Amino acid sequence: MFPGMKRPVSKTPALRRLPPVRRNGVPLLDHLVDCLGLSRRAAKNLLDDRLVFVNGRRIWMAKHLLQTRDAVELLPDAVAPKSEMAAAIRILVDDPLFCVADKPPRLLTVGDKSLEIRLRDQLGLPGLRAVHRLDKDTSGCVLFAKDEETRQKLVTQFEEGRVRKLYHALVAGNLAEPQMDVRVPVDHLPAVSHVRQVAAQTKPPRAAHLTVAIETGRTHQIRIHLHHLGHPVLGDRQYFNARSGDFPEVPRQMLHASELRFVHPATGKPVGAASPLPRDFRDWMRVLRVT
Repeated sequence: MFPGMKRPVSKTPALRRLPPVRRNGVPLLDHLVDCLGLSRRAAKNLLDDRLVFVNGRRIWMAKHLLQTRDAVELLPDAVAPKSEMAAAIRILVDDPLFCVADKPPRLLTVGDKSLEIRLRDQLGLPGLRAVHRLDKDTSGCVLFAKDEETRQKLVTQFEEGRVRKLYHALVAGNLAEPQMDVRVPVDHLPAVSHVRQVAAQTKPPRAAHLTVAIETGRTHQIRIHLHHLGHPVLGDRQYFNARSGDFPEVPRQMLHASELRFVHPATGKPVGAASPLPRDFRDWMRVLRVT
């Protein structure tokens, strides 16, 4: 717990309660499949994403055995309607050579059932490839190239530090200064982040809304730098180590890639893309009172 922090007065948004099991000893995964009509893989994804609660505690073990008295709950938007799951990915910028997509949270950038695969199907472009990646739980701007020559030119811009990226984050605690620069190596490579506090809740549980502009793009750079400052991203399972009860349960890391600026690979003109804050991010701003 951070110094001076007390138990929160804000609470997790109302959870969706499932019917109880009819007998003792039913595995949690089986109960999710039966109640929600999901495939075992889809139900396992809910557990892997830490979206399931038993008696108020987050549980992710598929073989957790339930008792008839147990209360099994989900976050209200944990299972998206089929229409939402099939909804088209928003395209923020569309050019004959590239596009910028608005990545939802809980979706891989590349790989099976990824943003890249969905966009190939949506746009009818089997050769479409991601130029960079966001973590599965991070939402926002992702750049894709429509041919390999364009992709190499855009990758070079990233490697040379000519791409500008702005992120929004909800973090634990309040910054000591309104703006702070972090110059801490990541994986033994130089890394620079410029952090600004947009809004803050000064009463326990103290939290803040930050913007982070990065000059480099190291793996987990923002998450590592904010953890270094003592203000980890809320919901970050790897770097956020506050004890249970310090904050409401946050279903995913509250990190959003809001702006991307680069140079057009053919014309040399500046290109910018902007993604609005997603609904879950805005909801947690209200819960944490950092609006």
